[in-house]
Amino acid sequence: MKKQLYRIRAFIAAISIMTSLCFCSCISLSDLTKLNSSKTDSSEELPTADRSVLTERQKEILAANSLPTDIDELSYKQKAGIMDIEDAFLYLDEKYPGVEFEYGSHMSAGLMNTEYTKVVPAGYDRSDDRNVVTVSYDRDGNCSDDYMLVVVREAMENVIIDYLENYFGKDNFKVYVHPMGTDLEFGDEISEETVIGGNVRSVAELLLPDDICSEEKLNEFAEAYRSVYGVYRCRLSATITKREDFDNFTYENMYDDTEITIIYNLEIRNNK
Repeated sequence: MKKQLYRIRAFIAAISIMTSLCFCSCISLSDLTKLNSSKTDSSEELPTADRSVLTERQKEILAANSLPTDIDELSYKQKAGIMDIEDAFLYLDEKYPGVEFEYGSHMSAGLMNTEYTKVVPAGYDRSDDRNVVTVSYDRDGNCSDDYMLVVVREAMENVIIDYLENYFGKDNFKVYVHPMGTDLEFGDEISEETVIGGNVRSVAELLLPDDICSEEKLNEFAEAYRSVYGVYRCRLSATITKREDFDNFTYENMYDDTEITIIYNLEIRNNK
């Protein structure tokens, strides 16, 4: 019996960062525009955009979306949006000197939503929404971001892959890791040694083919993994499916209409 990936989607949706490619009521985007976040001069205090002029970075964003690059030709909402985007880049310039980001999207504040700007670190796969950094604004205009969760993901995923390969063998599983929190900061060493021991807290989707893993074997694995959970701090949602479904499955399938046979599913977390 075929089942849509409702359980997988529900598990991932709670922690996934989806890349929206539009300004809400502001500017519509057709793609990601690469912009160097270090183009703008920084100062000792966190700078904010001059609302009377446009920077070259702002003009590039507007031009890429077929919008006027003359500030006097922009609507009030367009002007507010492009200024808030520049504030986000200035914040990133100050906090992560030397790091380049590619502009993704901006959501203006509304009655039901929080204002945010989405970017992708240069060199990261822009098609993977786990690489999207969200700069959020509170009611006072202060910024916060989740850049470090993007930075630690590759190392954390490699750690989990190594553990799974020792148990199931290489290429016998698919796993997608989503960091949820980290104690590591910008400038810290990021490696497979530093992300374990509780420095990174994650969740992950684990997919296994039925010719490799049985319900009994998955239960045995769960017991072994729980005994070392404190080392990895990564909660797993493990699913056994048909080999054909496993072979055809990709990360993007969790967000489309792809159906797979869910033979057995198990949430694996700390015993406590």
